[in-house]
Amino acid sequence: MTVTNATFVIDRQLAVPPGRVFAAYTSLAAKSAWFKTPVDVEVLDRDFDFRVGGKERFRARWASGLVTDFQATYHDIVENERIVLVYDLFHGDEKLSVSLQTIELRAESGGTRLLHTEQGAYFSGGQEAVDGREHGTAWHVDNLVAILEGRQARAFA
Repeated sequence: MTVTNATFVIDRQLAVPPGRVFAAYTSLAAKSAWFKTPVDVEVLDRDFDFRVGGKERFRARWASGLVTDFQATYHDIVENERIVLVYDLFHGDEKLSVSLQTIELRAESGGTRLLHTEQGAYFSGGQEAVDGREHGTAWHVDNLVAILEGRQARAFA
């Protein structure tokens, strides 16, 4: 098995203060507005415990029958500044990757600069898997930005 190690950064400027951006990560209701699948799925598990040492899980069955499973642990939280978590992603019983995700919020230009950095070990799919993850993650972040700025979230493309 070949492991592909990769890092990507998603950098967005928001027209809202850091406290509003941070709040979008801190409750299941707020996060579910933007961290979701691009199509309807059967949600099998949805757990959310936003605290250092807390766990998050989002397991769902797609129309194809594929079950995806996002399992995260929060390692560092600084209110209105930083969130660090580690997550495993599975398709069925196959572990696809382990990722360190760092979300930084910086007050800038009357709003917030959001830096989303992921450092991952991808166990299958090589660079194509990395590119797909970056694309999907950017879609989530762009939906977060749209919702916080009062715009419609965009369709997955």
